[in-house]
Amino acid sequence: MHVVSLLFVFFSLFVSAQEERMKNQPLDQQKTPTTLSEAHAELERILPHEELAKIDAMPSEDGMIKYHFGLGASIRGNWGLWRGSPLAEHMEELGFTHPDDMSDVILATFWCKRHGQDFRLGERAAEYKRYWKGAQKAQDEEENRVEKTKAAIRSMMIGLRFEKRDVPTVQTAIRNGLNVRFLCPFRGGVFLTAYSQGRISSNLYAVRGGLYFDSKEGKVRTDPQYDDGVARGFYRDPTNGELHKMKLGEDFYTLGFYLDLKDHKIHRICVAEVNEVYAAVVAGDRAWFAGLTDGKAVLVGVGERDRIRVPLPQEDEIPDLGMDGQSLVAVYSKTIYRLTDRNWTLVHSGDILLPRSGLPPQLHGNMVFFRDEGRGESRKRLWWLTLGDQLHLTLLTRDTGLFEPIVRSNPQWMETRLIGPPDWEGTSSYCVTSSGDLWACVANGSFLLRRSKDGSYSLAIAYNSVQSTEDLPGKREADEDLSVSAVTALPDDTLLLAGKTGLYRLKGSELVQELAFTSEEAKDSSGKVVRHAGLDPSNILLLDDRSYVIGSSSWGGVYLLRKDNDGQWSCLSLNEKLGDPVIW
Repeated sequence: MHVVSLLFVFFSLFVSAQEERMKNQPLDQQKTPTTLSEAHAELERILPHEELAKIDAMPSEDGMIKYHFGLGASIRGNWGLWRGSPLAEHMEELGFTHPDDMSDVILATFWCKRHGQDFRLGERAAEYKRYWKGAQKAQDEEENRVEKTKAAIRSMMIGLRFEKRDVPTVQTAIRNGLNVRFLCPFRGGVFLTAYSQGRISSNLYAVRGGLYFDSKEGKVRTDPQYDDGVARGFYRDPTNGELHKMKLGEDFYTLGFYLDLKDHKIHRICVAEVNEVYAAVVAGDRAWFAGLTDGKAVLVGVGERDRIRVPLPQEDEIPDLGMDGQSLVAVYSKTIYRLTDRNWTLVHSGDILLPRSGLPPQLHGNMVFFRDEGRGESRKRLWWLTLGDQLHLTLLTRDTGLFEPIVRSNPQWMETRLIGPPDWEGTSSYCVTSSGDLWACVANGSFLLRRSKDGSYSLAIAYNSVQSTEDLPGKREADEDLSVSAVTALPDDTLLLAGKTGLYRLKGSELVQELAFTSEEAKDSSGKVVRHAGLDPSNILLLDDRSYVIGSSSWGGVYLLRKDNDGQWSCLSLNEKLGDPVIW
């Protein structure tokens, strides 16, 4: 019998010693049975007495599923169920069409025979028939969905002009380094922030949204009105499944660093007023640091010539620090504040749980953008809160209507699939132009999305190409191999783009490649030349016409691209060794 939990049972028992022993039973040395009764007789003859005793001790036939991969695989292979053997033809006459179903029925009815139970062959055959009918319907629906999605992608393509031409090639020497989230020119160098995981693993607190902490009872409560899929401030105890509120610093935090362009070293920034920094950003002409000092939440802003200490609007949390143009923004679980002339103004307060944002939150018009941290350096999602009379929290890639998640439940499998490219929901980088257009790099850099100010969507790049095609996703008439995982808007709204394949600029409908990247070559122990993993940008900063700084997530580090006096480009890894900490 198929049961919902079989998938877990299958894999948990796949490599057990018992399974291995059953898989190696010499079925190929036995006479191949041609009927169900002969199959039962053969099993009784070849199985060890201790194994038969275990089957006799099983309280139900459901326990036979543990033989699906070992003994079951031998039955399917050696008794010819995949090849249309006489036994397979016999099982088809009984109403079973798939070899997996045939072997499972043979094993389940073997238990029934040993326990004097009815085989219920008609009932079993009807159950499998219903399953395959449902599976075929699901497959048809999936195919229809794929066709509609392909048509939607074709209609959404902007139709960029991109002509491949010879450009300077830069070899990138990849080294592990900081997990970069933010780059900004500051004090003649570059201010950057890096992700750091707190005491609680991110995989332990990926719980549903709409949660709040009841201080009277000391428990986590759920408000079903706001089940938005946001994870913030709570973790699930793996030992008992209970939810707990995190303490300050247990969640992830972002630290401030300074790249000195004179010595090409990255220095950790320390500020005297904040003993433990949990959030940092540059807004306007100041670098801001929030954290704890003597157990109390504090905020300090450091400028070129002075520094100020501003009381935080709430003391129960350390906020994520972001910006609204030149103004500092503080984002808490359900409230948002803007700092103007050293005074806080309430921007938003409501019941919607807001995502924690590793990238500094940004306020543009009536929209506040957040990029969460996903799980295990993947599935980092872009959200925005639309302010006004009707508050709404929106998830970018779901809002496009492309590649919606499909959840299937059938008697054998519990499956959650996302039809589309890998990591479709993941947004590695985004920016908002002065005209109000949102640009986002999604799906591991293979898609570049544009959301216009009116809410309509279009695609500049899809499946690493600016061209649409009638072929299946990933098959293109002209493989342009475009990868753009980092995007930023220049003052004239030109987009600066970077990815594994190089550096690009997008102005209007014209896409131009400026540099091509190639990974570093090395030799393995046999002397064979191999290539290291290529550069995977998540941030790109233009310093001047001769230099760029690239930051990478997933602990990819920081790199300086520069052109020398001879016009030759090079890529300098800044990850070998951090400089001494600097005190601001």
